[in-house]
Amino acid sequence: MTSDNLPVRNGIHPLAAFLPFSPLTIKVFHASMPLKWIALFTVLQAISLIAFYLNFVANDLVWLSLALWAYILIAMPVYTISVKNNTANGKTHQQTLTFRNLFNICAKAVFSDYRISLVSKIPLTLQVLAGGSLLYEVFGADWILHGLAGFGIGALALTAYSAGVGYYGYGNLASYFRLSRFATFKVERLRASSEFTLFSIVVVALIWEVFERSVHFASPVNVFRIGGEPLWNMFGDVFFAICGGMIAHYLLTRKFKWHQ
Repeated sequence: MTSDNLPVRNGIHPLAAFLPFSPLTIKVFHASMPLKWIALFTVLQAISLIAFYLNFVANDLVWLSLALWAYILIAMPVYTISVKNNTANGKTHQQTLTFRNLFNICAKAVFSDYRISLVSKIPLTLQVLAGGSLLYEVFGADWILHGLAGFGIGALALTAYSAGVGYYGYGNLASYFRLSRFATFKVERLRASSEFTLFSIVVVALIWEVFERSVHFASPVNVFRIGGEPLWNMFGDVFFAICGGMIAHYLLTRKFKWHQ
């Protein structure tokens, strides 16, 4: 163990995952991730770096920060896999149901499944690359990005739901969140995962719309270049995000059967 309590395997520190293009040079990841997924990781990482550079040159601090955040999130599955490999064979035990423990369980599930994690980052990297571009000056053109973002959010929400319910059980979660007092939520229904996915998409989409408006009104120079959107166009953003998220749910549960 290192001084900061992070394990090292064969002299490779897990934080090396955050170095540019590290999976191409560190063989430990090749055993855990197929080369095609490492190639996707590399492409997404390159796009986020390009977006970071372009926004740095443009002196756009908002999109610069988002590009940096995208880079960190893209590296997380590789980091999680590295830590998991280094701590393999360790005994695990059932953790007490608290929000912190539930969050950790879901976060580990989201990032350790590199397929879900990397696929969900595709719209994020496109978003930061297109940030402040002409795309936002064409009415409705950003609906494509909102649909892609909804797909990513839906995939992550389904993964988190499956992890939480699989670890603690639906009944315990319903009781913890005071949902069991409602007859509708006492027993897990067939559509429970789709309902949670839909709920997650709506919440995130609305928060994003509020964030966009807040940035626009706080900055007269209009960092996001989208402040003049009519109200019904905002509904279009949310609608296409919902469509993308539910498509993700359908594909993952019916076609790929990743979360059954």
